Amino acid sequence: MRLLLTGLKKLDMKEAGKSDPPEGFRALSVRYCAICRTDAKMWHEGHRDLVLPRVLGHELIVEGEDGRRFAVWPGSTCGQCVYCLSGRENLCEKMKIMGFHHDGGFSSHVVAPPENLIPVDDDIPLPVASLAEPAGCVQNALEHLQPQKGERIIIYGGGSVGLIAALACRERGVIPLVIEKDEKKIKRSAAFQRAEGITLQKETTDSEFDMALNACADPVAFSMCIAKLAKGGRLAFFGGLTKNKTLETNLLNLMHYKEMILSGAYGLTRKHMRDGLTLIGKKAGSFEKLIEDIIPPSRAADLMPDVLSGKALKYVIDFSGDGSEWGLSPGKSSHKISESSASASLKINPENEGTPGAAFPGLRHVLEAIHPVSDDIRAEAVSKMDNKTKPLGSLGRLEALALRISLIQNTLNPRVDRKSIMVFAADHGVVEEGVSAYPASVTGEMVKNFLDGGAAINVLCRQFDMDMSIVDMGVNADFSPHPKLFDGKIRKGTRNFALEEAMTPREAEEAVEKGMEVFFRKYALNRIDMVGLGEMGIGNTTSASAIICAVTGITPIQATGRGTGLDDKGLERKARIIENALNFHQPDSRGGFDILRKIGGYEIAGIAGAVLAAASKGTVVVLDGVISTAAGLIAYALKPEIGGYLISGHQSVEVAHHAALSHMGLDPVIDFQMRLGEGTGAAIAMNAVDTACRIMREMASFEEAGVSNKD
Repeated sequence: MRLLLTGLKKLDMKEAGKSDPPEGFRALSVRYCAICRTDAKMWHEGHRDLVLPRVLGHELIVEGEDGRRFAVWPGSTCGQCVYCLSGRENLCEKMKIMGFHHDGGFSSHVVAPPENLIPVDDDIPLPVASLAEPAGCVQNALEHLQPQKGERIIIYGGGSVGLIAALACRERGVIPLVIEKDEKKIKRSAAFQRAEGITLQKETTDSEFDMALNACADPVAFSMCIAKLAKGGRLAFFGGLTKNKTLETNLLNLMHYKEMILSGAYGLTRKHMRDGLTLIGKKAGSFEKLIEDIIPPSRAADLMPDVLSGKALKYVIDFSGDGSEWGLSPGKSSHKISESSASASLKINPENEGTPGAAFPGLRHVLEAIHPVSDDIRAEAVSKMDNKTKPLGSLGRLEALALRISLIQNTLNPRVDRKSIMVFAADHGVVEEGVSAYPASVTGEMVKNFLDGGAAINVLCRQFDMDMSIVDMGVNADFSPHPKLFDGKIRKGTRNFALEEAMTPREAEEAVEKGMEVFFRKYALNRIDMVGLGEMGIGNTTSASAIICAVTGITPIQATGRGTGLDDKGLERKARIIENALNFHQPDSRGGFDILRKIGGYEIAGIAGAVLAAASKGTVVVLDGVISTAAGLIAYALKPEIGGYLISGHQSVEVAHHAALSHMGLDPVIDFQMRLGEGTGAAIAMNAVDTACRIMREMASFEEAGVSNKD
């Protein structure tokens, strides 16, 4: 039997066949596996290193064919890097973790290298021994802190890990104080507190502690650790903090004034796991009180929300069927199971609601209104250009541009007098993965710069006398009303698609509809002959590259560029994140909305909507760089007939751009080795398109000029 994670919140029971282990591994029977909050997070939102389907679980106790029992150190290392050679194997450059990179302990059978097997003493109950991994992680943190007998430590977070840390400190003669604000968690661990004489408090006026450890993700708790430390105090940064939160710099300055020592603590080594088992052997009765329940595999999925909430202690899955032999209390939960967390309801700003269905055609009608560009006048248009007073083909790409606009407008006298630039902006959750050299806050700052008229695109629009609009599709900032600003905000940034789908299906549809609406509103005010589509969004080259990979089939290594200026390490990490996300989500290469919701961006969806709306009106569409072109790919997937209305403004230095253009049969107008975005390449190209149209309309033929044509 195994529990297989097949998708977000999809933990299915499957039969687990026994097979021969790969070379260097042993086949083992799983007796017990504890559920870690990390397992619950992967169940709920995925993980950057997770490739589905996957068997989770890294806190397991196994049994060999000879009956010997082991805790399994869950890492797999190279053994050759500087960290492995210096005894810090938990930081191995090529670390692979059970339950992340390969199948873990939520199964009746597992394989593991012999060197990862840590023997379990016979007098330790096996369900209790499954806590060896978190106990070892605590040992790692304390090794950095170097606690001395008689010192005091304050621990923020009264869950199982915080309590294990307090217990480990007591064993070293250190005086622990555990702060936990949740009354239910305090009551839940009452038996442990009585057994060890450790009291949990909601707050304390005490200070000047020698050491501090954060055993929860709350940034406030981390800040309190700093505030409570004495001069020269040591802080173990044990629990990772909730993402996208801020810390007060005045508080951080205390580390400077007090000469504090900050040590990160991540994972554990084999030695730490052995030390953890030693502690469990001494205090097995107390560790037993940290087990909320022993459960059969069939109950694991229902309990994931409880584990995710952090309010429960430890659940241990029994794969042996004999949990009752240890005198524990398997089979019944001591509290009501929480219902699965529903996605937060989307709150629509009344100003953004609009009535696109009433005022403008909906998506279905827009798609129906898009017809292939007619080829009827091609011969006449080519003949007209060939007969201009110039050698045949001597104006190069300008001639091809003139022909393309003539076909789009079905006229031999094309004109693009009314030109508009639309810049769509949004933030991206994937920035959390370090894919950009710039912080996410730059998106909002640049939008303000656009509105103030100080960006490169503002300069070009003034130079070429082009109308310009900024569309907020999902910027993590608020803006005052402005005549150039359209508020189409769906949400303040997409979700991190390295961990979960970027947006909901409804958000993807709404974002495309918002992009259509913006174009139609502008078009209703003043007919648009040609529109250039630009963007602003830190992290959006990652989304664009992933989209281009999904549609064209090129690899992430081929697709990934430096965006805003990543270094070599950053570039490698970015490609790996894209590869993992594509493996995780497996977007449909022909499904525009499927791609959007899984790995897209709100501004990309908005541009796609604008492309469709413009094509439905016969407007020339000029794409900018790689992000704008990725949006064009989405629109192309929804309606391939738009291809005839598209012009590629410029050749971006982003390597994925060429693959996307080839897929749609487009050639860039200019190649200035630009990578700015904003629509700058589109604006320059639009001026060239206007020039081509003027040549088609105004340049004399040989006959009109009375010039002999030697051909």
